[in-house]
Amino acid sequence: MTQPRSRTAHRDEPKRENLPEFLHRTNLREFQSKSILYSLATIVGVATWINFRETIPFQVAFPLVGAAAVEAARSIYRLQQWKQAHPHEKENLVHPDRVTELQQQAVKVMSDAAKSRAWFTRAIIVCIAVPSVLELFVGLEQAVEIASVEPVSIRGGEWWRLLGGTYLHGSYYHFAGNMGALLVYGSILESKTSRLRLPLVYLLSALGGSLLSVVMPPDVPSIGASGGVVGVIGYLFLFSRRQAVRFPAAFRGATLSVFVGLITAGAMGFWYIDNPGHAGGALTGLFLAALVVDSARNFDREIELPLLDLLGWGAMAVIVAGAAVTSLRLIAG
Repeated sequence: MTQPRSRTAHRDEPKRENLPEFLHRTNLREFQSKSILYSLATIVGVATWINFRETIPFQVAFPLVGAAAVEAARSIYRLQQWKQAHPHEKENLVHPDRVTELQQQAVKVMSDAAKSRAWFTRAIIVCIAVPSVLELFVGLEQAVEIASVEPVSIRGGEWWRLLGGTYLHGSYYHFAGNMGALLVYGSILESKTSRLRLPLVYLLSALGGSLLSVVMPPDVPSIGASGGVVGVIGYLFLFSRRQAVRFPAAFRGATLSVFVGLITAGAMGFWYIDNPGHAGGALTGLFLAALVVDSARNFDREIELPLLDLLGWGAMAVIVAGAAVTSLRLIAG
């Protein structure tokens, strides 16, 4: 029921008491983000069902896609309500000079991290580069047949392929894009927490991406390190929000933009991009951050976790061993 207005209230006062209370507890950016994410989820869901409608029943797809569509519509509606409730909000927007400053801060964080001595990041890149170079001599088709994340072979017992396929790439641009992203975001992760966290996050995310790629149809081979790279970005995405004082605001927006870009690219290139691999890597990275990153936003340093450092050394050893096994398999043909 609407509460009566006070007789002493000014006639020009905005009538906010008729609006849901949540409109006064949230902001424009939140509604914009939800509208975009749920809309993209709906598009991806529809594209997935169209491509796999023979294996995914309509009764299963409709509730999932429908729920995303409903949330998208609801977020867009609330966005419109918010704008109506805040007609003069443009007066409080960040000044363009401040926006530029925030963007420069994010770029500085990335460039400083890339210039730092991120030895584990570079070691992982070398491990990936060796099999990728051997792939040039073996040939792409032969390399895919030998070491790709191939669901049928993996179910047949070749579990090493879950990691082996992440060392291969379909083209120079594929390799350069993944390694460039790993160099930047891996270096940032090394600069913000224990250096040994990177190999652990990368390895588990790469395996998580490969597993989801195997589980979800169709049974087609997959290659590329993007599952592990996206997992590192996912870890940083939640890390930068749980310990916001250690990251500029623009960096948090940049990581969100990466995820939106991945969803968009996955929807546009659905038939040749391993979306399950990306999703599995991202979910693994987010899950790991949810487990180990303290949620206190004002901490300037993390609590030391020696067990995770030990696991990080083990993960690095597995990455090196995986590169060696994959390389030997390629050489043996």
